[in-house]
Amino acid sequence: MNAPRARCPALRLRTTWPAPHTVRVTVRGELDSATAGDLGALLTDRLWAAPEQLAVDLSEVDFLGVAGVRVLLHAALEAEQRGTELLVVTGTSAAVRRALRVTGADRRLTEAGPAPAPEPAR
Repeated sequence: MNAPRARCPALRLRTTWPAPHTVRVTVRGELDSATAGDLGALLTDRLWAAPEQLAVDLSEVDFLGVAGVRVLLHAALEAEQRGTELLVVTGTSAAVRRALRVTGADRRLTEAGPAPAPEPAR
């Protein structure tokens, strides 16, 4: 009998639906060979719903390793095949932007910077 795979405490994943046909997956912590499989499984699951847009928010990621980059590239390929726009939100995370640049993934992924700040109420 196979025991369920233990979640790695170094990674936290959250899914929200900010608008119809839009899914946002927020990633916190370290995205490396120990945690990339969890993100990959979640992204594949969310892509089965065929949203118009899937945003992967990496702005709270402390470390992005090659395994994490590979998961993002695979998700981008899956999204393209399903007609879904995949956005990678880097925020102000220099570690994430550097990993994407060094691996060349920045040329294959659609990056979005930080979300604009809400306008103050008048």
